[in-house]
Formats: sequence, C-alpha cells, structure tokens
Amino acid sequence: MSGYSEDDVRRAAELREWLMKQISDKQEELERLRATLSIIDSVLKQGSFRAAAAIASEPARPQATSAKQAPTTTATTTAPPAPAATKQASFDPGRDVRPIKRAKDDFVLANAEVTANSITIVPAPGVGLSVNTPPFRSFFLGRILDGMKTKDAERVSQGALAESGVMSYKVDEDGGGMIKKITITNYRDKERLAEIFNTSAWVFTRMLEKAGS
Repeated sequence: MSGYSEDDVRRAAELREWLMKQISDKQEELERLRATLSIIDSVLKQGSFRAAAAIASEPARPQATSAKQAPTTTATTTAPPAPAATKQASFDPGRDVRPIKRAKDDFVLANAEVTANSITIVPAPGVGLSVNTPPFRSFFLGRILDGMKTKDAERVSQGALAESGVMSYKVDEDGGGMIKKITITNYRDKERLAEIFNTSAWVFTRMLEKAGS
C-alpha cells in the first residue's frame, strides 16, 4: 500500500495544478518580455541608423580664413537659401508594401501592404505559418491585437471614438490551418503600426523556430 493518505494525494494534485498554472503564467510573461525587448531593439536600431544618416548628410563646415590672407574686393552675391529638408513621413497614406524581416539575418518572413486605414500581411513565398503554432493565437492575436481592440472599445464607451473606428482584424487560412493573410483595419496611428510590425516579426520568428524551420 502507498504511504500517502488521500489528503496527501489531493493536496499533491492541487499543488501540481497550481504549479502548472504558474509555469503557464511565467511563460506568457517571458513571451511578453521578449516581444518588448524586440521592439526596443528595433527602435534603437532605427534610431542609430537615423543618427548616422544625419551625420553623413551634415554639410562640411567651412575652414576659417587665414589671418594672412588678403581680403577680396569682389562683390558678394547672396545665394538663395537652401530648401529645407523634407521630413519623410513614417508611412505613406497611399499603397505602401514593406517586408517584415527576421531580426538576426534580415530573412523576409512576410510582406505587408499598408494604407492609411489597413494593414494586410501575407507570408513570404516558402514561409509556412500555422495559426495553431504558438505564440500566434495567444500573443499576437490575444495580447496585441485584442488588446488594441479592448482599448478602442473603452474609448468608444468614453465617447472619444466612434464605434466605426474600432480596430478589427481577420485571419484568412487555408484548409490546413496555414495563414494566407492577416488583414488589420483601423490601426489609425504610427505607434500602432510600428508595434504591429515589430511584434509580428518577433512572433513569426518564434513560430518558425517552433516549426523547426
């Protein structure tokens, strides 16, 4: 006979259930931390690139005139002011197709068509992404996109957003559960666009790792 009573077995079962829940919660927390880190790395990478580009485009400073050089007597012609540099918008309100790349090697995971109102993400040729591969449903849909929808619903209840402006999404898949395209409408601002791009890149990378690709 076993040396454990029924109470011991019941407590052990309850403890096991509690431990399994703790493990699941910690895994989700780890996924969120990794996604946040990926977003921060992307922001830092873009910031470093822009800083380097700004330095490269900075006009050279004129050298000081030597004190021994005789002043010229020719009349000076005032040059027209240089046109101000046009600040490039973060996204084109028209049709704009962008690749979504894996961070470590710039491997193209998907292509996204961006308009002022929608984002359509299509996996790149040869890249198979199943809707059932974690963390697609739990994190990308459940945490990121549903989180945005929840915030929009709160704004609707506060009268700060029309119901027609609530973000929505649709996942088209084939008969085998492979993602054909993801359509996101009413993302509305640059911050959400950047979050969707950065998070999808990280999620797709993790999905390929889990699928052994």
